[in-house]
Amino acid sequence: MSRFIVMTDLAVFLRQRLRWPALFSLAINLALLAPSIYMLQVYDRVLVTRSIETLVMLTILTGVTLAAFGALDQVRSRLLSLVGMSLEQRFGPTLLSHLIVTNARQTTTAADDGLKDLSTLRNFLSGTPVVALFDAPWAVVYVLLIAAFDWRLGLLAIVSVLVLLWLTWSNNQRTRSGLDGTLKEMRAAGRWADRCLANAEVVTALGMSDTLSRRWAEQTASVHDRNLTMGSRTGVLSASTRTLRQMVQVLMMALGAWLVIHEGASSGVMLATTIILGRALAPIEQIIGSWSAFTEARLAFGRLDELLAKPPEGVVATTLPRPQGHLKVEGLTHVTPDSQRILLRQVSFDAAPGEIVALVGGSGAGKTTLARLLVGVLRPSAGVVRLDGADIRQYDPRVLGPALGYLPQDVELFSGTVAENIARFTQTPENDCAEAVIAAAKAAGVHELILRFPQGYDTQVGEGGRRLSGGQRQRVALARALYQAPAVVVLDEPDASLDSEGEDALMHALQGLKQRGTTVVAVTQRRRLLGVADKVIVMRDGQVERTATQAQLQAQAQQAQQSQVAAAQRSAAVVAHPHQSRGQTA
Repeated sequence: MSRFIVMTDLAVFLRQRLRWPALFSLAINLALLAPSIYMLQVYDRVLVTRSIETLVMLTILTGVTLAAFGALDQVRSRLLSLVGMSLEQRFGPTLLSHLIVTNARQTTTAADDGLKDLSTLRNFLSGTPVVALFDAPWAVVYVLLIAAFDWRLGLLAIVSVLVLLWLTWSNNQRTRSGLDGTLKEMRAAGRWADRCLANAEVVTALGMSDTLSRRWAEQTASVHDRNLTMGSRTGVLSASTRTLRQMVQVLMMALGAWLVIHEGASSGVMLATTIILGRALAPIEQIIGSWSAFTEARLAFGRLDELLAKPPEGVVATTLPRPQGHLKVEGLTHVTPDSQRILLRQVSFDAAPGEIVALVGGSGAGKTTLARLLVGVLRPSAGVVRLDGADIRQYDPRVLGPALGYLPQDVELFSGTVAENIARFTQTPENDCAEAVIAAAKAAGVHELILRFPQGYDTQVGEGGRRLSGGQRQRVALARALYQAPAVVVLDEPDASLDSEGEDALMHALQGLKQRGTTVVAVTQRRRLLGVADKVIVMRDGQVERTATQAQLQAQAQQAQQSQVAAAQRSAAVVAHPHQSRGQTA
């Protein structure tokens, strides 16, 4: 999809939704002329003719117009609120998807603050500043109306509007870069606070709360200094604008009075033009007073437009069928995007359906990085991961996701029930979903454990699964990985938090996966899991050091056992015939 089409998607959406509020603004601003016209008619007609009937009719018509104004203004506010809500509903899922992918890729892009920008734009559309933006163009109509009474009054109105517009432009030039930097620092401080809260357990246990809080205070101190400087500039401009507006209205009334005295103009024109000018300048003054909100909304719109211009990842023209599990890794290399550190270098291997491949190696060997690449969490810098001969990037995520099972090293569950977590929060018919959930739990050997929970499968796990122990979370996450019988299962340290019962269930689950023809890749350091592996890949410094099959492992084990037996026999012979041994030695 071209950049132009996607860029205009956000703009066209707003243009279509804001059309009706703009039309209501036309009616509202026409209705706001009623008080000025009323005053003009009262001074020039009612007071001259002393007609009570005319006064009553003018009052009734003006009252009806103002009542219509109130109703229209309420409807416009309602429409703008609906625009903000529909904006979030329309683009929120896309932005969240971008945010999830970029966090998984361990890259920093505009998506990190995409939802915050969307919230900023929604609040702007639902607030009062956007109303001033709709009313501001009508200043031209008001100025032309004033000029229709007298060109000198119109000239004064034009000069005052131009001065206010110049002040607005000048304020934009002075504060644009500073406000952008302030917003970036505010977002950085917010992310720091979020990370502190996400790791609250470690922070509290290690007594780091005070030091981290001071670091956050240092970050926000510069933001406060910037805000103070920006606030003083904006305050001076707002005060100057209000002062100028009052002065211009005084000058307008003075000029109108001069025209009444020397040109024979009516006093109604003097008062009406003064009120109309105040109405023309009011939205401009509101825009200047809310300039920070306008700048934040403009910057948020620009970032959102840039982010949404990128084609969504995973969109494919041809949908491939569900893979069968033939896994092949060709020359896989991965470099971190920030530090350019090589984590993997030219890793290659293959696994057939029904095979269990164990990845072993020391810390920093690249095992977890390889596991993330196998399931598409990370994108390789070079090389390719193939399923059934096709690059995994050629698969539609909606097809690839259910065909993959993944148990990460750091297990996280989502707030919800055990069943919802196992089912990956998919929305399927209740009976089919329940059957698939129970089948996955039985395959993972966790069905009996779940039945012992207070509400069984309907037990709430809490935020992040905090209501479950570490081993219980890992076993439920294993059932989630086995949901809907995936063709490929990647397990990163699946036995890290398990007790003996959990290890037995894991071994049984691996045997069941092997019998069903599922391709399994497991990162482990324990010998028990190595015992069921068909192939062991030893990694070191991001490279494959050596690969051994189960037959080779058994041969090595038998050889080691024979060596131990021979050594034991020699030791026994030495013990049994010590003098002969010493003689032979002599």
